[in-house]
Amino acid sequence: MEKMTHAEYIAGLREEAGQIASLVLCGGIGLLDGCWLLGPLLAQAELEPGDPDAKAIGLVCSELDGLPVGPQRALWSAAALERHAPELESLSNWASPLAMPALNSVAQRFGA
Repeated sequence: MEKMTHAEYIAGLREEAGQIASLVLCGGIGLLDGCWLLGPLLAQAELEPGDPDAKAIGLVCSELDGLPVGPQRALWSAAALERHAPELESLSNWASPLAMPALNSVAQRFGA
């Protein structure tokens, strides 16, 4: 088995980020879930300091702490999901104009 080089690892992170961004743009993943998945990938992808796409996605991610997003959502009770639904909807409305251009850019930069 061949070892992956650092450059291959970074290229893989970027490719995965492009795929996730594309999925959000086509409706395959929700906006907040997509940002939640992208935040850590972009943080590790060795982008230029202050990359505007990473900053926008990171800003959205910073608002998701303690909310039912990502795979952990399946572990939340129905009552808790219902209780957080208005907050998630409001957050999604706030995040959309900020995140959608960044998602489009990530999809174009790193997508297939």
